[in-house]
Order: sequence, then C-alpha cells, then structure tokens
Amino acid sequence: MNKTIGTGIANNTVATKMGSHLALRNFIYAGILAGALAGTASCKNDKPAEKQEQSKSDSLAKVNDTLQAQNNAAHAQIDEYMSKASKLEDLIKEKDVQIAKLTRDKEELLRNNKKLVSELKANKKLISSLRDELADTTRSYADRLGLLENDKNNLVRQRDSLMSKYNQVVALGSVLHASNIRLTAINLKRNGKKEKDTKRARKADLLRVDFDIDENRIAENGMKKLYLVIKDPSGNLLTSPNAGSGTTTGSNGKTLNYSIMKEVALVTNQPVKDVSTDWKDERDFERGTYTIDIYNGGFRIGGSKVELK
Repeated sequence: MNKTIGTGIANNTVATKMGSHLALRNFIYAGILAGALAGTASCKNDKPAEKQEQSKSDSLAKVNDTLQAQNNAAHAQIDEYMSKASKLEDLIKEKDVQIAKLTRDKEELLRNNKKLVSELKANKKLISSLRDELADTTRSYADRLGLLENDKNNLVRQRDSLMSKYNQVVALGSVLHASNIRLTAINLKRNGKKEKDTKRARKADLLRVDFDIDENRIAENGMKKLYLVIKDPSGNLLTSPNAGSGTTTGSNGKTLNYSIMKEVALVTNQPVKDVSTDWKDERDFERGTYTIDIYNGGFRIGGSKVELK
C-alpha cells in the first residue's frame, strides 16, 4: 500500500512539473506571436507590403528559432526531471522494502513480546507456587529437625548415662581382688640372716604381708598400684616416710591414707601369686591385733589380721 502511494506521489509530481513547463511554453508562444502580430500591424502603416511580409517572415523565423530552443531546453529539463523521478521511484521502492521488513520485524517482536509476557506470567505463578511449597517444606523440615534434635538430645543423655554406667561397671570390674592374704610377725636373727614367725609382740621385728591377686578378665595389662593400710591394736594407721606412706582417693571420693604402696605387674586373665611386702615399724610392736586392708582403684579388695601376745 505504501509503495503504491509513494509511486503515485512521484508520478503526480512529475506530471505536475511537465504540465507547468508546457503551460509556460504555450504562454511564451502566445506572447511572441502577439508581439509579432503587433509589429506587423505597425509595419502596415509605415512600409510597403513586401517589406512588411519579409519582416513578418523574419520575425516568425526568429520566434520559431526561439521557441525551438525553448522547446529543446524544456525537453532537456523534462528528461532531467524524469531521470530524477526514476531515481526517486527506485529510492521509494527501496524504502518500501525496508519499511515492509521493519513492519514484519515489528510484528514478530510484538508476537515474541506477547509470548514472553505470557511466559513471564506463567513463571511468576510457578515461582509463587514454589515459594509457598518451599515455605511449607521448610516449616515441615524445621518441625522434623526440632523433633530430631530432641531425639538426639535424649539419645545423647541416654548414651552418656549408659557410658557412665558402663565406665562404672568397667572400673568396678577392673578392680583387682586379693586372696590368700596373710599378715605374719617376723623375728629376725643373726642380723636378719634368719627369720622366724612369732606370735609375741616383744620378739616381732616386722610385719610381713603375703597375698595373691586373682585373675581379672577386664583389667588391662600393666603395672597396678595396691595401697596397704596397716593399723595397730588401737586402730591407729602405721605410717613412715621411709616406707612411702601417703594418701590417695577412695571410691567414695574421700581421702584414703595408706601405709605402703605396692606395684604389681598384671596380665589380663592371669593371677599374680605370692605378692609380698614388709612393714618395719620404728616403734616396738604392741600386744593386740594388727589389721591389714588392701585397696585398689579406691576399693577395698581384701584384708587380714594377726594377733600378737
């Protein structure tokens, strides 16, 4: 449609210009002819008929030459206008093609834009739905996480309680047990080269403790510390810096004073036989009953006594 209108406008422009030139040419012809006729009429009064006729012929020839020159100039100008009109028509055609392409591109963009708007609406709706679903899922997971956290805390408390009980059982099971405990008063003769058991306090030079350690399936291999608590007939603890007397912690968490600390090498599930240690008091032994209690891991694992007369 645009192409037809443009072409029509160009053709109308060219036709209008051509009509203007033709009208101008006719106007010039008419003016020249009127002038020639006026000159001819003037000559009739002043010159003879032959001269008038010759003058008229010369005037017409000049007018014809002038008109021919003007006609040629008008044709040249018309050709120039036609050439320009043809170029203008080609340019209009080219622009029409470009306009048609731009129109198609515009329509394609409009279609794509509508499609994108539709997709955008669908995507927004999907995103909103996903956000709601995510919020519900997050709340659900948060609730489940809270329950799992409570379950975990309960399990941790149960585990800690079981581990505490287990450690207590292991600690208790690892405690050694002493058996065949003997507390004997020894009389030394010949500067200690000869020993003899005695029941008399005045002859006793030292107290000897002999015992066995029963096999233990839980206690690990290694050196185990045994604490010996020896008391005189009055219940007083026998202590001596030279014997290594000291303190340790009992199973009840309280301080336990001991007379002697004895280390024994233990192998799991094997007994230790004939463990022996001596106590030599810096004072004379008294009449009465002396007691010995053996501790391991804070627990009493055995005891014995001897009565001196």
